[in-house]
Amino acid sequence: MVNHMTLNHFVTKSETNEALTLDPNALLAHHLMIVGATGNGKSTSLLSLVESLQQIEQTTIIFDATGEYSQIPHAITYTLGENANLDFSEIDAHDVADILGIYSDRLIQKVAMAIESLRIQKNIIKNTGTYIKINKRLTTFDQEQQQLSVFGYDYDATLLMSQMIQEFAVPFGDSKANYELLGQEIDYTAVRSQWGELLSGQSRVGNPTLNRVFNMHHHTHDVPRATQTDIFYILRLFSEHRSQQRTLVIDVSQLKAGSSVSRLVLSLLLKKLLLIRMASASRFPITIFLDEAHRYMPESQEQLNDTGLFKILREGRKYGIYSVVSTQSPLDMPAQISGQFGSLLVHQLNNPDELQQIGVLNNGIDYHHLAVGQAALKKYQDSDTMLVNVVNPTTKHDTASPEFR
Repeated sequence: MVNHMTLNHFVTKSETNEALTLDPNALLAHHLMIVGATGNGKSTSLLSLVESLQQIEQTTIIFDATGEYSQIPHAITYTLGENANLDFSEIDAHDVADILGIYSDRLIQKVAMAIESLRIQKNIIKNTGTYIKINKRLTTFDQEQQQLSVFGYDYDATLLMSQMIQEFAVPFGDSKANYELLGQEIDYTAVRSQWGELLSGQSRVGNPTLNRVFNMHHHTHDVPRATQTDIFYILRLFSEHRSQQRTLVIDVSQLKAGSSVSRLVLSLLLKKLLLIRMASASRFPITIFLDEAHRYMPESQEQLNDTGLFKILREGRKYGIYSVVSTQSPLDMPAQISGQFGSLLVHQLNNPDELQQIGVLNNGIDYHHLAVGQAALKKYQDSDTMLVNVVNPTTKHDTASPEFR
């Protein structure tokens, strides 16, 4: 960031309503967490900060789990499942297995094998349908594997579950066994033992929403579909070219907010952004916005270290990726996450445990009675916490609960 750059339209001093000039390095370069009870100004704060960064031509990206941010001014919006998709060919086998609801180690291994087989079928053999492993010679398969390093890596993901059956190919269990072949018959006993997860995967592969969100048919010409852009390509463009007062909004609301697939997709997007930046020479700042942190949390604590949110909070600053994350309660986030934020913007909180979690108890501010839009601001390395009012953004963002009339 350039040192003279300042944010002049984000907050005012509560006592005088005088505009407060903020150094974005102090506010954002060690990540910012916005917390507060529902209806007290978290979304307003997020939008006001987006607009302030737009005014000084800083690159901003909103990861939108609910579709609430697609109408903000100067936004370029890509909605997964409508005008954008995620390409299965760029997703590793473990993440593909998660998307398909496959969790057993044996079947995850079969997913990886099936992906490789379908890549051979499409790019080397150049044929449709599954890759038949029965009576396929090992030497032939080895040659086809080696050719994959030269040819394309795309494949028809709609065939994954059919292909996984082929991955259970084994030699005959008697003297007729030929160990120069990949297999001579399908081990249907093993298939039956895994049938529940295989059915779950088949259901997801056939799900119309997932087919729209993910490019499962990948370049097949017999499936009519609306024009969609690869969202990884869009992330790459935004991460390597400075924005001119534009905000990228990635809308994943086609997937049920808070579902396991929604969380996984958001995590994949964050990890991909980090990988793009790690491989790039670009180091201008990118500020990413994630509303309602619980939507990005894994189902179990054991999975936390592998999430995109954790990785980008821990490693993103080295590559110029700064995060603004909002949450109703800091208790929604484990200590490994909340400890990554250097700056805080705290709206009304009513639970003493929440205040203790973020360490702002002893500063004389009554967090229980802050007005809507009012907040306590603590910047990185500042010992003092100041009381501020967030400037209303031009964007209308109605998150208030419906009233009886």
